[in-house]
Amino acid sequence: MVKQLLLHVGYHKTATSWMQQRLFVREHGYHQIARHPEVWKHIVAPHGLLFDPEAMRGVIREGLEALPEGKVPVISSEILSGHPFFGGMGSDDHARRLKAIAPEAKILVSIRAQPRILTSVYMQYLLRGGTMSPELFFAGDPELGFHGFRAEHFEYDRLISLYQDLFGARNVHVITQESLKTDMDGATRALAEFAGNDGFDSVLPTHRAAYSPSYPEYAVPLLRRINKFQKSVLTPAPAIRIGTTPQGLYRAVGYVLRRPPFSQLLRDYHPVSAFVEKTFRGRFDESNRKLAEITGHTLDLSDYGVALRTMRPAVAAAAPKIAAAS
Repeated sequence: MVKQLLLHVGYHKTATSWMQQRLFVREHGYHQIARHPEVWKHIVAPHGLLFDPEAMRGVIREGLEALPEGKVPVISSEILSGHPFFGGMGSDDHARRLKAIAPEAKILVSIRAQPRILTSVYMQYLLRGGTMSPELFFAGDPELGFHGFRAEHFEYDRLISLYQDLFGARNVHVITQESLKTDMDGATRALAEFAGNDGFDSVLPTHRAAYSPSYPEYAVPLLRRINKFQKSVLTPAPAIRIGTTPQGLYRAVGYVLRRPPFSQLLRDYHPVSAFVEKTFRGRFDESNRKLAEITGHTLDLSDYGVALRTMRPAVAAAAPKIAAAS
């Protein structure tokens, strides 16, 4: 009996790579039946006038035919939540396309407290060759008709509500990156129960390590200027080319700045986090309160500015222990 398809739609920078490479594997009772290339080609990339759900349905059918017995079929791709560099535009269209493709699927949405995810998104922007300062990047749409960063992309309640409307609230599960750090076994067991993965017990010891962190924030002034002279996805034709980001001089400088004496002298300099905190303080409070409501107060959102008293008693009681452990 084939288990229900699990669709993990992101967000970006919420441990998605870790989940794809180390959680959604056969050893844990999962089997990924499609990857980013198929998701891009058949769901995200097609023009609205050309989109045909049957193309991705065919990919899913082939994947299910090759599904090992007893494994939960998974498609995990954060590009389904929209690209954060460009305001997450299209995330609602992608949700409706998924409904047309796999109406009986279960949906997984992974999130992260906004101050940290915004900082991480900017660091990823640099890694892809970006040259704007935090002030300019977070300013938003650069000009009429061109998309840039938009804070509403990180009002999680909006997209999660849409998925609940499309697939039913009981078929939508939300996991926080914070829970994976503080209680990996509890968070992944809850996910396995939601997915119908009765073969999962806990994450293997060999699969627990996190992926390499971004370069430190104090490196930002140098890294973004280096990108002006390196070819990259975001700067494909620099006036003077001395390498390709994220390799070349970008990588060399990042490597050096990660180590002493810079790591000691500059460890308290966090220009991106400071700007995000100043600019977006209180910006997501109402959205996070709505998120707590639509998820039944089952998530620990204390790091999201949601008071513990808004959570169900069991979660509120555990929160001080979680905070102490972190």
